[in-house]
Amino acid sequence: MVKAVGVVLALLLLAGCTAPVVIPPADVGLEIVTEDQGWVQVRVTGVSGPGYTLWWGDADAPYGASSVLPPLEFYDHFYQAVEGGSSGSQVPRDYEIALVDGDGGIVAEESVHVERADCHLALVTIDGRQVTVRYWGRFGVDYSISWGDQSTDHVTIDRDAGTDLAYHTYGRSGTFILGMGEIWAPLRSFLTVTVK
Repeated sequence: MVKAVGVVLALLLLAGCTAPVVIPPADVGLEIVTEDQGWVQVRVTGVSGPGYTLWWGDADAPYGASSVLPPLEFYDHFYQAVEGGSSGSQVPRDYEIALVDGDGGIVAEESVHVERADCHLALVTIDGRQVTVRYWGRFGVDYSISWGDQSTDHVTIDRDAGTDLAYHTYGRSGTFILGMGEIWAPLRSFLTVTVK
């Protein structure tokens, strides 16, 4: 395509016409980095300006789309896909993740298969002894976040967001294992942090 644009410009210049400078579109890419029990992270490359949107394929979710904000490359999403009201019951689902340009055209697309949706916990920052994490889970389900120092926090997933931040300040330095799980269910370990 770049060669064709160059040929057109050369022909216009030979004909005595002036033409605006044409910049060919960037080579935009989309790849799934990881899928973990409903939590999916993708990487977007080649986008240098605003106007792009990630459609996660679950339009029923209030947060089923994310604006792409360069230079940020990594974007996270948690799929709810739970059938019925009982805890842990879900039908496996397939989703098409689409990267859409400002005109609504799909420029890249990937498929993801979600086996089940539980919860996810990711480290955001460590500032001295204060730790900030982001958590994901299913709408309306109560969870516990264990900080690894005999303290826990109770959180509920808000339907409008599907994710939120949690903060904890440790009373001493050390290495701690952080976990999360539904209330009254066994916790799953997600990450280890060291504070000084």
